[in-house]
Amino acid sequence: MRLHMAGRSELRIIRMKDSHLPEVFSLIDNENWGWEFAEIQQIYGLDQGSSVVALDGRDIVGLVTCIDFGSTAFIVHVIVRKGWRGKGVGVRMIETVLADLDSRGVSSVELHANPEAVEFYNQFSFKRLEDITFFAKDAPHSFPEPSAPSESSFSWLSPDDAPALSEALSTVFGYKKEDVEKALSKTPPHQALARIVSGRATAMFLSRTGRDLNAAGPWFMDEPTRAEADGMIRTMLSAVPAKRVDVLSPASNEVAKATFESCGFSVAKAGIVRVARSNSAANRYPGSVLSLGHLGLI
Repeated sequence: MRLHMAGRSELRIIRMKDSHLPEVFSLIDNENWGWEFAEIQQIYGLDQGSSVVALDGRDIVGLVTCIDFGSTAFIVHVIVRKGWRGKGVGVRMIETVLADLDSRGVSSVELHANPEAVEFYNQFSFKRLEDITFFAKDAPHSFPEPSAPSESSFSWLSPDDAPALSEALSTVFGYKKEDVEKALSKTPPHQALARIVSGRATAMFLSRTGRDLNAAGPWFMDEPTRAEADGMIRTMLSAVPAKRVDVLSPASNEVAKATFESCGFSVAKAGIVRVARSNSAANRYPGSVLSLGHLGLI
């Protein structure tokens, strides 16, 4: 897809390539969102056909990173370089990505947007679902003895057992099991903590370890209480490396908010909006969801 800009060379929108990743990361890093280069490589490695860049000659002036999980896709980044904003570059990139996903039969597309950008996505039939809060905690992760369930209340699962993990996660989050299993099989979490009752996971908490940070989530707990949530997160944090921990959580979940704050998390960014474009009814996350996956579904 080409877009002609007066006074500029003809703009091209093409599929992202491996050779684009350093410049793509530079644009993302300029936004100060705390992403690591390894995470951008991971996104591209999960799906090498759904992300696009906008090129002015050889220079990248815009990008959209996207992961197609099967029936659901997640748009992770939408960035247009300063000087090119307000010129239709973002519209053309989103149109290109959505048309490609539609041609593959993807029925639902989600993303997290800043509040001021929600109107932009409305034109593509995205609907606002709920607000998300981004919490962060610096190391160390040692705590005084909690007045909560002990570590024996939970058990560590094999993090590469995608079928077992996806069975529980898909039921709670509302995504198809095969989509979640596909994501987990490609990038297994490094830690998987669960509470098993009568052979069923009534709570599950995954985390991943990066170079500079740990990404915590997804995390769910049936009928969560402060004491149980506090005990579970302290168990998880005591097991991860001494690095910053990032968590995305539904803003409406007061148990999650109170638990994160009691464990030393602070709000890094509030008011992030979860929006979805779906052929069926896309729903808010249930109250059992305490945190989301760092890359959307995973």
